[in-house]
Amino acid sequence: MKLNKSLILLIITFFIFISCSGENEASDTKDVSKKEADSTEVQTESLQEESLQEEALQKETSQVEAELPKTYVGQIFDCLDEDGIVNVYSEKDSDSEVIQVYDSNPQVELLETLPFGWFKIRMDDGREGYVDARNIKTDEIPPHEYGIDRDGYVLVFTHKDQHLSIYHDGKFILSSIASSGLPDLFTPRGIFQIEPNRRGPWFFVKQYGVGIKYWVGFKGVWLFHSIPFDENENIIKEEEAKLGEPASHGCIRLPVEVAEYIYNNVPEGSLVLIY
Repeated sequence: MKLNKSLILLIITFFIFISCSGENEASDTKDVSKKEADSTEVQTESLQEESLQEEALQKETSQVEAELPKTYVGQIFDCLDEDGIVNVYSEKDSDSEVIQVYDSNPQVELLETLPFGWFKIRMDDGREGYVDARNIKTDEIPPHEYGIDRDGYVLVFTHKDQHLSIYHDGKFILSSIASSGLPDLFTPRGIFQIEPNRRGPWFFVKQYGVGIKYWVGFKGVWLFHSIPFDENENIIKEEEAKLGEPASHGCIRLPVEVAEYIYNNVPEGSLVLIY
């Protein structure tokens, strides 16, 4: 009987020890888990804080960039006399003083887009002057006050989508695919106008062996006109297929009916905007 009591006491003591050990291990595990959780929480908070700081920095940078005036750049090309020389004038007038002569193709800062067919530029030495827009190759022009909400006709051509839109007294009239000049024979961007006594129903260009119908001038030899014809006044199909992509020698090609509309309806002095 004494032996049994001793055995029972030993068994009870063993289970108490095991129970205590389990509780200690569980407690230790909880402590470790808590430490790991606390560490993960600290790391998460740190990452969140870094993300917020980076986001704030990006917003601040974007705000600063937005407040800075945008710079417009153009490259000078001789597209008029083809003697390799481009003049910079003291005024937007080719009869004014020549203040700089370029015989290469430098980049210049475009300060203003001016009517009709001029840019005000800043040269490398800080001086400002004026260049004929036909001598400036650029992807983007400085903003200006001219728009479609003017009296009379306004013709708007965009290089990006090769489209011409026509407005009258601020109301949309029609839109059409078109073709600007090839990269080396680019169509100038800027503010232009339909010039007086610069239109005709037919013209055959011997230099290129093609004819055009319903041509209307907006700056010197730069014209709106139909797709090309051969000398027998038949449409050149392979040229017609190029409508909607740069294809001309600098003029703006149009479907015959659109060129005819301009020829018959859009008077001299009408605004032409080329972007």
